[in-house]
Amino acid sequence: MQQETASIPPWYKQPWLWFILTPILAAMTVGFIMLAVAIGQYRLDPPLDRDFARDGRGYVLDETKEENAERLGLSAELRLDELTGEALLEMKGTLPTELRMIELHIKVGANHMRDHVIPLHRIADLNSFNGSLKSALTTRSELILVPEVGDWHLTYVAHPPFENKIISFIP
Repeated sequence: MQQETASIPPWYKQPWLWFILTPILAAMTVGFIMLAVAIGQYRLDPPLDRDFARDGRGYVLDETKEENAERLGLSAELRLDELTGEALLEMKGTLPTELRMIELHIKVGANHMRDHVIPLHRIADLNSFNGSLKSALTTRSELILVPEVGDWHLTYVAHPPFENKIISFIP
């Protein structure tokens, strides 16, 4: 009797192996691509930085800070000098005497890389604050006045052109 030995191909040439492994490898590849897109999307579309409150299963915009500003009778006028980069803020209403600085947050759409914060320092004991812009405003921006002391803020959505423009913040 003569024994016939059939040559068995190596493991990587077996068709059933690839039939089983192909969907698994495809799922892993698509999963890693989706992970890379999700990580890169954070840079383009960061989480919202507004005040949200839980309402049942959803979220609603918490407007208590705007209501506090209205209750205190606060309003403001902001003058931006494009030539010198000076920002002059005139506040109206009852401000605490210990308030020495207000931050002007400039949010430029969804691109948080272009957002910046400008500290506005109080001039003596007046209701006036001044600071300097890092760069000129050229696009639609959301301006938010946030005090260092207190639980209020004022917001305004500014549209270009900004030359000789007085921006009024009213709660």
